[in-house]
Amino acid sequence: ARSMEVEKRGTGDGAPPAKAKTITAAVSATKRVWKKRPAKRTSSDKRGKLGSEWEKRKRKRELMRQAKQKQAEYIEKVKEAKREERRKREQRKQYKEEQQKKNEVVQEIKDLKKIKKMKRKHLRYIEKR
Repeated sequence: ARSMEVEKRGTGDGAPPAKAKTITAAVSATKRVWKKRPAKRTSSDKRGKLGSEWEKRKRKRELMRQAKQKQAEYIEKVKEAKREERRKREQRKQYKEEQQKKNEVVQEIKDLKKIKKMKRKHLRYIEKR
């Protein structure tokens, strides 16, 4: 720190100036008192945080990995539920078709002349088995 002398001006009546004061302050290279030199560099602050930043990133990655795993499990669970629902639906449909076939009233037509005489409306209901 450099010292700087500051003079007090006189009152204007020609009297000699009062005793000079000596002010000790942190003076920059440009000799501006109001500009303070930083106590330490900001890069030194960052060095201490490197390890903790790495730990934060590591922890964040682990959390993301766990979240993705849970999401994948949930999606698989939903897909399995849909597959099961589809399988049950198909079983119900198949069972219903079997019951309808059992309950049908079937009449055998051996005479082909009857088929030729039938109208279109009746022919629509005929099935060949």
